[in-house]
Amino acid sequence: MVKSEIEQSPARIAELRHEIAAIAAVHTDRTQATQSSGKRTAVARCLMMALACVMCLPVALVDAQDDADSDTSAAMRPLSVWLPAPLISDDESAAYALLHEHTGAFSDNNEIAVEYRIKDIGAVGGIMSTIRSGSEVAPGALPDIALIPRREFSPTQARQYLQSMETLFSSWLINDLGDTLAFGQIPLEGNVALYGLPYFLDVLHSVATGALARAGDSPSFEDVLANNARMLFPAARPSGLNQTFYLQYLAAGGSSARDGSLDIDEAALSAVLEFYERLLLQGGLSTDVLSYQSPSEYLDSFIQGAGKAQIGVFWSSEFLAMRDQHLPGAAPGTIPAPNGGSRATQAGWLWVIVTPDVTRQTLSARFLEWMTEPEFHAAFSKSLYQLPAQSSILRESLPEDIDDEFFSDLLARAIAPLPESEGGTVPRIMQEALIKVLRGETSAAAATRQVVNQFAGR
Repeated sequence: MVKSEIEQSPARIAELRHEIAAIAAVHTDRTQATQSSGKRTAVARCLMMALACVMCLPVALVDAQDDADSDTSAAMRPLSVWLPAPLISDDESAAYALLHEHTGAFSDNNEIAVEYRIKDIGAVGGIMSTIRSGSEVAPGALPDIALIPRREFSPTQARQYLQSMETLFSSWLINDLGDTLAFGQIPLEGNVALYGLPYFLDVLHSVATGALARAGDSPSFEDVLANNARMLFPAARPSGLNQTFYLQYLAAGGSSARDGSLDIDEAALSAVLEFYERLLLQGGLSTDVLSYQSPSEYLDSFIQGAGKAQIGVFWSSEFLAMRDQHLPGAAPGTIPAPNGGSRATQAGWLWVIVTPDVTRQTLSARFLEWMTEPEFHAAFSKSLYQLPAQSSILRESLPEDIDDEFFSDLLARAIAPLPESEGGTVPRIMQEALIKVLRGETSAAAATRQVVNQFAGR
C-alpha cells in the first residue's frame, strides 16, 4: 500500500497532525524572541484547525485516532517503509507491482501489513530531512525503515538518527555481501559498525557509440583521439576536482587523497591535461562540459549523436536505462585513461532502520532479509536499472547481452567519490588548471607548471 501525502485516512491524519505539530514547534523555537507564549500556542492551534478543515474532518476524529493508536500494540502496527522518489516515482510502475507482490507474501507469512510512502530526497521534506527534524519533535511520524542514497549517509547522521544493524542479520546475508558491507559501515569507538544495509550499487563509467564502441571496454586516451571521438563528461565542480578528472589522474599514476589531503604527481597531472588539450584542438571537446554537473544534462545530446564515434561518462543506472530505451548498441567501458583500465567511483542506495523500538527493529530486519531474497532482489534490481549489492546475483540482474564480468570487475575496483571537502586546496587548484586548458587560456604544460609552483609554495 502506498500512501500519498494528502491521503484522507484517519491514520494519515494522525500522522500529519504530528508533522504539523513539529512544524509548529520549530516555528515557535525560532520566534521566541518576538512572540509571547500565548501567541505561539495560538499558531499551533491554528495549524491544527487548518489541517482539520483541509481534510474536511473534525478535530475530534484526529484525537480519537490518536487514542486508537495508543491502544494498538507496537508489534501489530503496519511496518512503515519510506521509498525514494528518484527510484520509484509512483505505484503504477512495473517495479512497484513486483515490490507489492513480494511484500504481500511477507505480510501473509508474518501477519503484518507493510505501508509504503514515496518521498523526495535531498530537500526539505525529503527522507533524511524529515528524519532529522522529526526525531525529537515528532518521532511517531517517522518510518520504521527507509531506503536512502549513500551520499546522504554520514557517520554523524547515522549515530544520531539511525539504528545499528550489527547483530540483526543472518550470517548468510553478511557473507554474501562480503566487502560491500563497508558501503554501510561507519567508524565507531575505534572500530566499524553497520548502520546501513547495502542494497543497490551504481558506478560511474564510460559509454561509447559508433566506431569507439568497437574499441573494447578499456579505452585509452589514444583510442579516443584516433577515432576522432567526441567526449562528454560532467566537468563542473562547485568545490574541488570533478570525479572524471580524479579517476583519470589516479589511472595516470597519481595518489588518492589520504588523511584529508591530496598530493600532486606532476607526470600524472601533465598526462591528463595534455589529453584534454589535444582533444580540444581536435574538435572532440566543447567548453560546454564545464557547465555540466551531472550526466543527465547531456544525455539527450549523447543519444542524438549515437551514429558517430563518441564517449560519454554516465552512471551504470543511466547506461542500463539508455541501453534498454534508446541505444541498444551502446557499449560500456572504463573512463578513458592513458593506458585504459581506469577505476570507477561508486554510489548507491542503503536500507536504514529508524525505529528505536527493539521489537520493531527485529521485525524490520526480517523484512530486509525478505527484500534480499535472491530471485526477487535480482528482478527488482533489473526493473530499476540498478546493480544489486549481492554479487552472487549480478548476472541475473543484467540483460542477457551485457557482460557481467565487466561490471563485476568494475565494482571490485570501485572507490568512493572524492568529497568536495576532502583533499585540501590541491583538488581546487587542479580543477582550475583543467578549466584554463579547456577554455584555451593556457597550454597543458604551462597549467601543470602553475599547479606545481602553487603547491610548492604552500
